[in-house]
Amino acid sequence: MATAISENLRTNGEAKRVAVIGHMTATANRMVLPKDVRRAAQLVRLNNFVRVATEDGQFLDHLAYLRDKREVPANDPFSVWEMYLCSALLLSSHLHRHGFNTKVVNFIDSDTEEAQFRELAEFAPEIVVVSTTFVLSQKHLTDIGHKLRAALPNAFIVAGGHHVFTTLLYMSSKDRGDYLTSAKMDAFVYDTQGEAALLEICKSHPGSLSHIPSVVWQSPNGVIENTTVREENDINHTLIDFDQIPPNSVVHIRTARSCSFKCAFCSYPTIAGDLALMDVENVIGTLHRAKAAGVKAIFFVDDTFNVPRPRFESLIDRMIEEGINLPWYSFLRCQYVDEPLVQKMAQSGCRGVFLGVESGSNKMLKNMKKGAIVEFYRKGVRWLRDAGIVTVGSFIIGFPGETDETVAETQEFIENSGLDYYFIQPFYYLHHTPIHKRAKEWDLTGEGLFWSHKTMNWSKALEHVNRSFLEIKNATFINPDYTLWEIAYLATKGMTLPEIKAYRDEINALTRQQMERFGITSADVTSRDRSRVA
Repeated sequence: MATAISENLRTNGEAKRVAVIGHMTATANRMVLPKDVRRAAQLVRLNNFVRVATEDGQFLDHLAYLRDKREVPANDPFSVWEMYLCSALLLSSHLHRHGFNTKVVNFIDSDTEEAQFRELAEFAPEIVVVSTTFVLSQKHLTDIGHKLRAALPNAFIVAGGHHVFTTLLYMSSKDRGDYLTSAKMDAFVYDTQGEAALLEICKSHPGSLSHIPSVVWQSPNGVIENTTVREENDINHTLIDFDQIPPNSVVHIRTARSCSFKCAFCSYPTIAGDLALMDVENVIGTLHRAKAAGVKAIFFVDDTFNVPRPRFESLIDRMIEEGINLPWYSFLRCQYVDEPLVQKMAQSGCRGVFLGVESGSNKMLKNMKKGAIVEFYRKGVRWLRDAGIVTVGSFIIGFPGETDETVAETQEFIENSGLDYYFIQPFYYLHHTPIHKRAKEWDLTGEGLFWSHKTMNWSKALEHVNRSFLEIKNATFINPDYTLWEIAYLATKGMTLPEIKAYRDEINALTRQQMERFGITSADVTSRDRSRVA
């Protein structure tokens, strides 16, 4: 370590300062509705399921609405993004272990922007690292770059992560350079992992980066794209530390990288490569460090936390034996649990799970290559409910093969399975997902939200999404941007499960009112990319 640290000192003997930005939100938490009725209706229809219109002409993020209702003091944070994101913690811990002076800026939104930029200026980082796990578009990242450049004109700004990789994947070398320049960034890390490249960038700055694979960067002679070499980092060498985490935080951690399944609508396994599993000893060690740091709850962000099952059972047993006793939340595959295992999950601290059900039709589950049947989910939801574990189910409408009949099966499942919460999104067609290879088979054309195939098109799918929301009564619709995160966050803020449900019921009633007033949703029902949901 002494050698590594000495390499990363500045000429005055101090460690280089690196700020790691977990997320910057795309839009303000509070908007004012346009006075023009048509413009107001257009804005509302684009955001029907993630914002509510108030009588005084505001258009609020759901948690901004709840903040006002609960009269949360203006200086107190109240955002789902307050939960500490895995990417920022992982990268900061990785750099700090190699001798850099790091500062985690977990999130920046319209409520915190002024204070966060002031703190960043005081820290005066030489390098700023931007995670793009939740960046929504090129405009979003460009806005981030412009704000950071204005606040920190002398910093070297580097971005990497999911958005950077999947966006550059479709670009020519020239377009990649143009994007880097227009976003006012100094470097892109063009790799699905990128920890090794980032470390070399931080070591080499302010010198040349020409020796670092998978980097697009601004040289004195213009933009240079280095040779791409895929990283294969040992997941056990990227452990999270909690030195900068205030007590009572919710923390996202990962124990695996990629996913062992190949769902036809999902690009994550293709992009992330083979499944990599952290040793159980390292997971337990991370949980002990989190508990010692005063962490209040854990969200495991693994796409399939309970797969493979023997490892999951071993981890649950260790959590119980060693008295970890931290509330935790995760994604879950119902076909890999039974009733006794679910009971042990509850005993170990599990409070809620995200179920990627996707359809209540066995025909559609087969088309999607989900490796599951509806009965697995019916049994799983029942066991989870009996154990007191909150369930959130996600569903897709419009995947190739979808018909009115299969949509009705999905609606029936949501009504009668016992799910606590659910959300429905239209199929989002990405060309780097497995279904794209079968496009001709389904006459599948288009991209993103706008698509058509043999049995449905995007417009019909949106009709089904809206109708299902208005008709389903026995489960509660949840914000598609926040899903289980919102429940975990509000629970750590002291809200009881009945209070959280009452809040969601109120939001849904307001949403129905605004749909009657302004019209039904006419675009994507969420701002999050479907490519990471399995």
